[in-house]
Amino acid sequence: MTGLVQRLREAARRIRPLWPKRAWVRLALVSAGLLLAVPLAFLVLDALFPLPAGWLDAPSGTRLLDRSGTELRRFPARDGQWRFPVTLDEVSPALVTALVESEDRWFFVHPGVNPLAALRAAWTNAVSGRVVSGASTIPMQLARMADPGPRTLRRKLAESFRALQLGLTRSKAELLEAYLNTAPFGGNIVGVGAAARIYFGKPPDRLSLGECALLAVLPRSPNRYDPSRHPEAAMAVRDRVLALLTTRGVADPDEARRAMRQPMVAQRRPSPMSAPHFCLLARARLGSEPVIATSLDLARQRTVERLLARHVERLRDLGIGNGAAVVLDRTSREVLALAGSADFADDRRQGQVNNALAPRSPGSTLKPFLYALAFDRGLAVPGSRLLDVPVDYAGYAPENYSGTFSGRVSVAEALTRSLNVPAVRLLATTGLRDFHSLLRQGGLETIDRPATSYGLPLVLGACEVRLVDLTNLYATLGQGGVHRPWRVTLPTQADPAPAGPPGKAGLFSPEAARVVADMLTEVARPDMPDSWRLTRDRPAAAWKTGTSFGHRDAWAVGFGPTLAVGVWVGNPDGTPVKGISGAVHAGPLFFDLLRALDEPGRDLRLPEAPALRSVTLCSASGLPAGPDCPATIQSPAGPTLALPRCAEHRRILVDRETGLRLEGSCLAAPVPGGRAEAGTAQTVPPELAAWMAAQGKPAPGLPPLSPLCPDVPGGLGPTILSPSSATPYVMRHDAPAHHQQVALRAAPADPGDSLWWYVDGRFVGVVHQSSDRKEYGKGYGLAAETTDVPAHEPRNLLWPMTPGEHRASVTDGQGRTSTVTFRVLDRSAP
Repeated sequence: MTGLVQRLREAARRIRPLWPKRAWVRLALVSAGLLLAVPLAFLVLDALFPLPAGWLDAPSGTRLLDRSGTELRRFPARDGQWRFPVTLDEVSPALVTALVESEDRWFFVHPGVNPLAALRAAWTNAVSGRVVSGASTIPMQLARMADPGPRTLRRKLAESFRALQLGLTRSKAELLEAYLNTAPFGGNIVGVGAAARIYFGKPPDRLSLGECALLAVLPRSPNRYDPSRHPEAAMAVRDRVLALLTTRGVADPDEARRAMRQPMVAQRRPSPMSAPHFCLLARARLGSEPVIATSLDLARQRTVERLLARHVERLRDLGIGNGAAVVLDRTSREVLALAGSADFADDRRQGQVNNALAPRSPGSTLKPFLYALAFDRGLAVPGSRLLDVPVDYAGYAPENYSGTFSGRVSVAEALTRSLNVPAVRLLATTGLRDFHSLLRQGGLETIDRPATSYGLPLVLGACEVRLVDLTNLYATLGQGGVHRPWRVTLPTQADPAPAGPPGKAGLFSPEAARVVADMLTEVARPDMPDSWRLTRDRPAAAWKTGTSFGHRDAWAVGFGPTLAVGVWVGNPDGTPVKGISGAVHAGPLFFDLLRALDEPGRDLRLPEAPALRSVTLCSASGLPAGPDCPATIQSPAGPTLALPRCAEHRRILVDRETGLRLEGSCLAAPVPGGRAEAGTAQTVPPELAAWMAAQGKPAPGLPPLSPLCPDVPGGLGPTILSPSSATPYVMRHDAPAHHQQVALRAAPADPGDSLWWYVDGRFVGVVHQSSDRKEYGKGYGLAAETTDVPAHEPRNLLWPMTPGEHRASVTDGQGRTSTVTFRVLDRSAP
């Protein structure tokens, strides 16, 4: 051991001459070592403890602006803080200057930590025996705000380390911007973007010098300097900052003195509450975007709210408690105004329910789209005619709102009068599934069940739609059938399309859109219905009304030269109102809105319809005119016309003496005295003839056949009214068997004729001509039975249902037979 010590001492003597003997050299070497060690230590710590990703990021609140930039509403961030991040360019330069001068004068020089300020603070605190100076730089304050904790020496060292990391990885502008967006300004107000708006009601780039001076130091002690609760303390600290800026020559003395004389008028201003239903909708669609530039026109919104509130107030004595209105730009589909209720704050009348988005039965407002579809298929044109007589579809017998029938009406009349029976008949011809698909592709996403679950009543409103979706579909009609989703933002900001099936750009042709729009302009309007065209301030309108099943909802929807407007009135809880009517209770508000918001003029500005043409129709039947039609009309039509040529008028030979018809073999034999002469006769569909007879009206028809022609069964066979091939029949487990029967019902070609019925080739029964009674056969285990039937009514038997596909046929007394195939579905199992 002694030998080892000796060898160590000998080594030290040999090294000593190499160590500098002067103290300053030694100090220099130690300093150089420290200068190398500190960066190396920082690099090691930086590698071990890097800045967390998104360390300074925080959720943003949302500001909604109208199309001109006016603030509509503010929403806090998801953590409950009022935080509206801004860029440095959106902040007054005076605020940046006041912040740097008052908080971190050497901010643009130091790397994140100011060593001289730290030494000064340490000396001052040591002399004072307490903490009187913190020496925190802006990056150090950022570090503390990002990771708050107790103010200990260890925490201070950690903040200094993070501040250095920030200073080396962020630009000075980024650090200032981060500080201005992260600093606390009292309560749940974070960042200068929120503070400027809440305390002073303005954006941060419009702050005055005095306001900038206060906000620069308010984060030091937000509660002590809160200008809304402690205005004197706020004024005092503001004036000290202004004096500092003046002393350092970075503020104009005169301007600073004027700022000091200004009173402290700051107060916590609540968020504006303009268009509350629209703002909730926009935020739900776009999430927590910091700024949403919406499509709303605040001036138009206020007009809509005023007119809606006034209109609903007049309706409340009738039991109608609320309403909603939507205004869209017809071309862009931007929502310009949306009021979901007459008063958002009216809790007693469910004012916070957004009735513009509530699914409700639309009544007759879907009919125009069926007529557009039928026009494109060539199945209907304005001058063609539809039957308006009783009909039965598998137990469903539609009725008109008036409870009456008109016999036969033109398509234009059926639509303008909103007749239900012709619309249901047209749907049965056009196709339920195709109509259902068209509505879905047109954005009515709440029609979300299979077509068969709605059935033929779909065209009468046996579904639920939203007012905003329906208004947009009418805008599609006004734009030549070109469909696009409605949007709540300007084109500069993305707006996700509503959920639902992908839309179809060309929903229907420009020709169909123009023809249907022209028909809708003829719907009687409440504002000067006969003379509005003579005025200058009333715009043209293509519009339609609707009243829902159960008298719960009244609608008026349509479009003018530039806008599409939708109105709903009713009770949010679905309470029915006796006598409620779309024309009476929603129509007046529709025209008030259109007159106040749209451009006047008689031109609807519809797109061109190049394939539109004129066709000649028989004025009686509404079918393309045949050579024997005595009178014709012109009607617009598209390129496709699938209507058969009129066969109701035809040339016949009659006996001049008796007026009886001559046909068949009797024409080969000489008629006594050469009494045969040519003439024209008209027949009508048997359904129409039967209805006319029931009304006591004479129905046109062929003259009776001459007895000289006994071998000719002339005329048409009976018309089967039930069963129908358009609608399947369903056997249910919860209904007794004797209630599950299909009516076998037909209208004979000749009133009073007997009818023999067969199903799947088996005889069912006969309705006798002479006795006007039903007689059931025994082929299906039915007892023989007779029942009196008025001679003018279509007769029917009852056939017990069995599952499968069946064929029914009926034969009249002259051997003329008609058949129909129908289906019965088995759902008898629970």
